[in-house]
Amino acid sequence: MQLRKYLKNPIVTGTFLLTFAGLVTKLIGFFYRIFLSRIFHEEGLGVIGLIAPVMVLVHSVCAGGLQNAITRFVAASKKEKASEGYGYLFTGIVISVLLSAVMSYAVFHHASFIARTVIGEPRCIPLLQISALSFPLASLHCCINGFFYGRKQAAVPALSMLIEQLTRVITVYLLYAAFLKLGARPSLSFTCIGMLIGEFASAGFSCLVLLARSRKASGKHSRLLSLQKGQALFVMALPLSMNRICISLLSSIETIQLPKKLVASGLTSANALSLYGIFSGMAFPLIMFPSALTGAAASLLLPTVSEAQASGNDRRISRTIGLTIGICFLLGVFCMLFFLVFADFLGSFLFHSRDAASQIRSLAFVCPFLYLSGTLSSILHGLGRTGITFVFNLLTILLRLGFVLFAVPAIGFSGYFYGILCSQIFLDLLIILALKRYIIYN
Repeated sequence: MQLRKYLKNPIVTGTFLLTFAGLVTKLIGFFYRIFLSRIFHEEGLGVIGLIAPVMVLVHSVCAGGLQNAITRFVAASKKEKASEGYGYLFTGIVISVLLSAVMSYAVFHHASFIARTVIGEPRCIPLLQISALSFPLASLHCCINGFFYGRKQAAVPALSMLIEQLTRVITVYLLYAAFLKLGARPSLSFTCIGMLIGEFASAGFSCLVLLARSRKASGKHSRLLSLQKGQALFVMALPLSMNRICISLLSSIETIQLPKKLVASGLTSANALSLYGIFSGMAFPLIMFPSALTGAAASLLLPTVSEAQASGNDRRISRTIGLTIGICFLLGVFCMLFFLVFADFLGSFLFHSRDAASQIRSLAFVCPFLYLSGTLSSILHGLGRTGITFVFNLLTILLRLGFVLFAVPAIGFSGYFYGILCSQIFLDLLIILALKRYIIYN
């Protein structure tokens, strides 16, 4: 009887659904990256990786902070007044989509400047233009996901995640097969076209589910848009958005400077881009594969901690923190040992690359700290400590950037791995110190 009650807990079922969807999505994405590495090789993956900071920056401006704010306000809204949660959602959607439309216009019309002057790679121009078309769709999708996370209804975000990934992969494969049949050379733009179609599919699915659910809400939807709710969302989202914007800007500098500093260490430009392509397209995604488990838990920790704080239940918060630290760190240690033992096999069998095996082995030591930081940060967000999270992440990225600027030219790519490891340990220690009150209480 107790087991049945436990299994019906939204945090348990939600974590299971998100974990399952995350594992399947990462599994599909894992083989998708292997497929891309066979088509475009290391240098092509490096070019694709160069536009990632732009995408992250746009997401940070348009949706990142708003999604978490929507989740927190929906989780804290009164259950007997369903329209209150929908009010926060619709207000957030209007803000997010307007911001994303502006960013879409700016990136599309200034793609040449961004690619040539900022990134330093002209091959990124069509990738940026195609990606810009997906910004409003991605923002809409994120806001709706935030609403369902707040309601602890994880099935919708889980299914939309699968739909997006499947649509993206199928689109790229069909384009590749069509060009191969015509005898034409595959283009790097295929990846961005696949992303655009994937965002369209997932946003369409989320809107259909939301439309079906919103009909049951009390009140007229025309009255759900509220300036007061918009101000509340803005106040909550601003520190987190500023956090992500600053981190995105610094990450962009890191991404642009890393190949240049590798050249300063003695590599050619092509070899530097290839090494970065192995890291961004092969080794790091493999290391991040187990994060499907911690990522799913992190998404649902935010509303759970918010509810516990609203009710003054410090003991529940402390138990959540203790359980999070124990499980995530043990998972990280297990993954570290696995990647250390099987690095050579994974690098040669999956990617046919000795450099990939070497990078996997180096990144293995980061696992215990990497998986822990994401879930602990989500707990801080749930407690409303978005400002202090901003400071912590800012210090962390500055530390890693310092390694890029000074260690990489001196000792090569290994200096970047030292920077990742030191910065993750530093971040975890800062978050644990911030949560010390609840840990001591426990």
